[in-house]
Amino acid sequence: MLLSVIIPFYHVEAYIGACLDAAARLPQGECELLLVDDCGIDASAQIAAQYAARYPHIRIIRREANGGLSAARNTGLAAAQGEYVYFLDSDDVPYPDALLSLAREAAAKRLDVAKARFVYFDDADGREWDGPAIPAAEAASGGALFAAQCAEGVYEPMVWQCVYRRAFLEAHGLVMAEGLLFEDELFQAPVLLRAERAAAYEMKILRYRQRAGSIMGSFARSSRWCASYLEVCRRLTKEAAAQQPGAARSALMKRVGQIALGTAKNISAYHLPEDIAAEAMAFVAQHRRELSGYALASGNAFVAAQGLLLRLSPRLFMAAYRRA
Repeated sequence: MLLSVIIPFYHVEAYIGACLDAAARLPQGECELLLVDDCGIDASAQIAAQYAARYPHIRIIRREANGGLSAARNTGLAAAQGEYVYFLDSDDVPYPDALLSLAREAAAKRLDVAKARFVYFDDADGREWDGPAIPAAEAASGGALFAAQCAEGVYEPMVWQCVYRRAFLEAHGLVMAEGLLFEDELFQAPVLLRAERAAAYEMKILRYRQRAGSIMGSFARSSRWCASYLEVCRRLTKEAAAQQPGAARSALMKRVGQIALGTAKNISAYHLPEDIAAEAMAFVAQHRRELSGYALASGNAFVAAQGLLLRLSPRLFMAAYRRA
């Protein structure tokens, strides 16, 4: 089997049908769809069951308890049988022909990772616009691809841009970090830094739904995302320390610094309610030495200068960022 598509679902009854209408067009025998039920209480499970009854290559796996997106993805990964795996969010809509072409190209070139592009679409009005333009890149080490995309300002960590060779993930024990937001950041960089062969393609494989009730939209309801940002910085710093000096390691250190600064920058970028913004500001003030330390250690003068301002005064940093 060529490709396992892993589709966790939780409270997506309004969206999962569109996702599966497209995904089910992937050919039986060459592809399997693993629908991971993360124990929601809406009609998502019933809708998934209807599709599984119609399409033999759809299989439902029900978790014993809700564990979040990363845990559900790991459940699907453990059950996958395809040579390659693809992580699809159940509120997005794949382009099945392009996704299949990407997987076939990856298999033909024996890639550990093949990365492609995506299209945004607005849930309210259906408007579409292209995601970041990533230049095509021939097969090279994943570290080289990571460094090049960071240097060009086009690196994105989203796992649904990639197909991954399952044996490669298993050989390196690469799974999703559970219990955190921004799990893609903690998966994608380590994957690329270990990949012997990776390539990028200009084909578009996904329509990425923009909706208020998504995980990203939930940031306005709680400031706990701040702690996830900090933990991502801690873990990626350890990852960088384990790498040999070079362009990939330097790129990762710069990215860690940018993520650390993002903890403060996103307080205004997410347009948070006043009480949640105050909680987030308090978190930044409490952890500003550690957050600014990642920026100061980034190896990039501009990122380091921002880190110094953050350390001196989070409020001045926020004011400067809003004016920028």
